[in-house]
Amino acid sequence: MAGTIQPLILTLPSAVTATFPRRKTCLFCRSLRFNPPRRSIPTLIRSCAPSDEIHGSVVADGLNWTKPLMNFASNNFLPLALTSGVAFGLANPTLGCLADRYHLSKFGPFGIFVISGLTLRSDEIGAAAKAWPVGLFGLCSILLFTPYFSRLVMLIPLQPQEFVTGLAIFTCMPTTLSSGVALTQLAGGNTAIALAMTVVSNMLGILIIPFSISKFIADGVGVYVPTAQLLRSLLLTLMVPLILGKVLRESFRGLADFVDHNRKLFSKINAVLLSLVPWMQVSGSRSLLLMVQPAAFIAAIGMGMLLHIVLLAFNALAIRSLSAVSGGRKSIFAEKENALAALLVASQKTLPVMVAVVEKLGGAFGESGLLILPCVAAHLTQIVFDSFLVNLWLRRDLSSNTAKVLSCTPFEKPPLKERRNNPFENFAGMYREISLLLLVGLVAWAYQAIQPPPPKICGSPDGPPITASRIKLRDGRHLAYKEHGVSKEMAKHKLFFVHGFSSCRHDEPFVTQLSPGVVEELRIYSVSFDKPGYGESDPHPNRTMKSLALDIEELADQLGLRSTFYLVGYSMGGHAVWSCLKYIPHRLAGATLMAPVVNYWWPGLPANLSKEAYSLMLPQDQWALRVAHHMPFLVYWWNTQKLFPASAVIYRRPENFSPQDLQILQKIAHRQHHKAMATQQGVFESLHRDMMIGFGKWEFDPLDLDNPFPNNEGSVHLWMGDEDRLVPVILQRYIAERLPWIKYNEVAGAGHLFAYADGMSEAIVRALLYGHNK
Repeated sequence: MAGTIQPLILTLPSAVTATFPRRKTCLFCRSLRFNPPRRSIPTLIRSCAPSDEIHGSVVADGLNWTKPLMNFASNNFLPLALTSGVAFGLANPTLGCLADRYHLSKFGPFGIFVISGLTLRSDEIGAAAKAWPVGLFGLCSILLFTPYFSRLVMLIPLQPQEFVTGLAIFTCMPTTLSSGVALTQLAGGNTAIALAMTVVSNMLGILIIPFSISKFIADGVGVYVPTAQLLRSLLLTLMVPLILGKVLRESFRGLADFVDHNRKLFSKINAVLLSLVPWMQVSGSRSLLLMVQPAAFIAAIGMGMLLHIVLLAFNALAIRSLSAVSGGRKSIFAEKENALAALLVASQKTLPVMVAVVEKLGGAFGESGLLILPCVAAHLTQIVFDSFLVNLWLRRDLSSNTAKVLSCTPFEKPPLKERRNNPFENFAGMYREISLLLLVGLVAWAYQAIQPPPPKICGSPDGPPITASRIKLRDGRHLAYKEHGVSKEMAKHKLFFVHGFSSCRHDEPFVTQLSPGVVEELRIYSVSFDKPGYGESDPHPNRTMKSLALDIEELADQLGLRSTFYLVGYSMGGHAVWSCLKYIPHRLAGATLMAPVVNYWWPGLPANLSKEAYSLMLPQDQWALRVAHHMPFLVYWWNTQKLFPASAVIYRRPENFSPQDLQILQKIAHRQHHKAMATQQGVFESLHRDMMIGFGKWEFDPLDLDNPFPNNEGSVHLWMGDEDRLVPVILQRYIAERLPWIKYNEVAGAGHLFAYADGMSEAIVRALLYGHNK
């Protein structure tokens, strides 16, 4: 209507709407209509009738129903491109395999880095010089600190192994090329320092990545990485196109202006080029991918999310610590803009460089498609997660600022700058959320890591076949054994042999080392058996020193040897001899301890002597025994993890063998095929259980034992080599002094394997049977 005053509608920037005071007494404010705050846009003032605005909106919504869909696709082009590439590769791999055959995958990374060079602005890098300490920390975190987390990733028990290895490689990558800077800008962070960290980390990453992969991953899976070749390939694939793009930008000003005005277009081209690689890799590995259980994909996505949360928490804690030690609130690390840039950029990893690296590895770590797929998921989840965090921070800032505005008088300036003095105040909630998620994830990972896998019991569907003679014990377990020598009906002397660490019933050195003439002369019948969990004997989850002695007694009874018998224990088998001397001495006709392993925590051992002997071991063996004694629940994890050196004894390090031992090892090399049989049911129920029992807290102290043969009806012998590097001879000398009823014999120049030396088995057997040392 003519002469009617229409209401004036103002659409103001967020800064204006946040600071404008609301007062009911202000009539002018009543006539203003405030739209929701938006990002900085020009102030628009227009006048229209209310009816025009409403009807126009309805018509527009009716005609442009596809606009929200197009906006969503434009704003999420990268995630959609990547997921589409994976989906197309799984749906129809023919075209992807054809593209890979013509090496189209090589053009993807090349084009990505040419575009990166075209969009690189030199002035933005120079603007970051003021905050160089923050940038230096970011570079160290990206290239030096966070790659160490790849070792934790490699510990995750997930099949296929390529999923784990791929995420570990992803951890060694530099920061993402675009999303980190974009999110920093959206959050109000220091965009210049974010861009500088992105560019420099990707340039230096080309030089550092090959060495990181070789150090943290290749050693853990036994793969050799041609570092120099990989470095040259990355320089040609990444550095050369980046420099080419930058040279083109600086040489042609019109091209630079065109790129700057069409950054969204080039970003979408980048996304398309990036999606080509997973498309071709997934196409080539489709048959393998379809064999993977859906639960493995879900687990891989969860691993990628957890990895990113861990990196966020690590960088947040590091930034806060650096702020505290470098001036507190006045520190350059305490400035909100710098903290945001370092936190977001240093916690993200790039997919394009990861793709180029996997392409150059040539299948050294497995199928390329399986390596890349979890990293695609990790790349998407880190963008989504960080977008959520940025949105959360913006909402909190807006709520806080609005509350301060409403508490001001009409002419009072809101104290917005006060928040700069304590920038981490906004992050308190974020720290709590990340810490909680990190704690839950770490607890779940720790529990999974320390849990040993179930044993593969012989005769079960997934277990090894039964090939040995076995008896069934009272508790339902089976004990595998092997008979040697003359028949037990013809035998004059009956002998039981207890094998050592990482051995089995086939490693009996006496009758097998004796000449047939000596066996017939002495009329020896010998039985060797697999200790519980070893070879083909069923594991004993509640195994103790006493239970092993009772197993031996029951084995003798079921074999018809109801009278006394001789017992020989070698190395870790010596524990069984001590146990039988304690619990079933009445069944023994005699016993021999050969290089018996000593528990350094026996109460009867002098502390100074035990400490001296303990220090003679390799450092990794010292730590392995500490864990076995003080924290037996961590034995499996300690001896399977890759962060610290595990037991050198388990891996048969040559430093643990004397010169004589090394010669004997060559002599008995034909026996080595039995080594795999020893642990075929699992290393935990065999090797690790032996360590827990042997070096745990014993039920008795052997140094308190009384002579089991007070009337000389039998004898106990202890044999040692004076150059034994596994069992310190000084402890055996003390034991022989403390227990004078033990007949001690020390062999000069002998190591731990002296029982396999020529002539030694006959000397040891004759001493045992006839009660004297020869």
